[in-house]
Amino acid sequence: MRQYKKIALYCAASLSLLAAACWPVTSLLRLPSPTALIGLALELRPFSQSYVYFDSAPFAASTNPQSLQTSSPAQSTSPSPFLSQQVAWRNGATLDLAQFLGQTHTDALLVIHRGQLVQELYPLGATRETVFPSYSVAKSILSDLTGIAVQEGKLSLSDPVRKYLPYLPEKFDSLKVNDLLNMHSSIHVDEKYDSVFSQIAYMYITTDLKRFVRGLGTTPFTPGEGFVYRSIDYLLLGMVVSAATGEPLTRYLQDKLWQPMGAQYPASWSVDSDAGAVEKSFCCINARAIDFARFGLLHLRRGQANGKAVLPESWMQRPEQVGVADADFAYGRGWWLPRRATNGQDYTAIGIHGQYIYIDPVSDTVIVKLSDHGAEQDEALTVAAFHSIVASLSAAKN
Repeated sequence: MRQYKKIALYCAASLSLLAAACWPVTSLLRLPSPTALIGLALELRPFSQSYVYFDSAPFAASTNPQSLQTSSPAQSTSPSPFLSQQVAWRNGATLDLAQFLGQTHTDALLVIHRGQLVQELYPLGATRETVFPSYSVAKSILSDLTGIAVQEGKLSLSDPVRKYLPYLPEKFDSLKVNDLLNMHSSIHVDEKYDSVFSQIAYMYITTDLKRFVRGLGTTPFTPGEGFVYRSIDYLLLGMVVSAATGEPLTRYLQDKLWQPMGAQYPASWSVDSDAGAVEKSFCCINARAIDFARFGLLHLRRGQANGKAVLPESWMQRPEQVGVADADFAYGRGWWLPRRATNGQDYTAIGIHGQYIYIDPVSDTVIVKLSDHGAEQDEALTVAAFHSIVASLSAAKN
């Protein structure tokens, strides 16, 4: 046993020396510390806790939290009796709800139906206090911030992007704000999550996002290409909103959305670095599940919270379809639009590894599901399971 401890100490010492030697290299390449890189590469933490490797900008909770009526005990460990115990699943079969939550590695499941919190479930040991990263759910939130900026007259969707980002390469002169909002930019920064050498991987970890953007001059650009899902569009959109409003994106979120909607807890937005302070606006808002649920409820309430208008009512309609991703989902203004077995009104935010804020105005339901699942795994099946939950709620309440 002593020999194993000695070997472990030698290994730890060697890794420490290697990390120290690598520090200047990572700084030169605008990368996080070697310690953070090792943690990310080896997945030493679950995906739901990877935000700890990055710097972040905090924003405050509301001074007037929006109360939520509840019909079940908070932070329960078993599904509510209101929820269907069987959900639609693969190949037309059904799956027990607990099995569904287990197979999709669910950290949190919250359901608000007709204004009541009917489920707040943390199957893997998290609590209401646990912070979770949004991943690309942040795109839907940024879409709403864009709507606020438009309503305030701070920008127009027809504005050229270089009006706000003059350091962007000149070849992007034709690029409009609306192209970013609806992912029509045609900038070829591919979404290759399976390669640590991809542009999206570097964009996620770099400590200098402005330098990354200035380097887009060598990136292929095909105007008129149409809808292609690319996170670069929402990185640029966040920079545009920040420049147009004259505020850091985090402060704009805090003042215009987080506090007015009555968020119970403070939160943060991951940034490239404390020095750069550019929000990773294509992802990475770190918050409690209950406040993500409040954001969804804001959509059901036509942008109203605590008796006040927070979001433009016109922005609260189901987004118009601007492109089709596949047989299961279309896309519109930062939101995914289910194409199968729906009432035609539901829409959802989706983040990598199984993050969802699902909104169904017809049944007056919000479902928040936060997970440690595969990169883009079982998304259509998960939405089909949400349909089962909605159907059981509607039947139980009628």
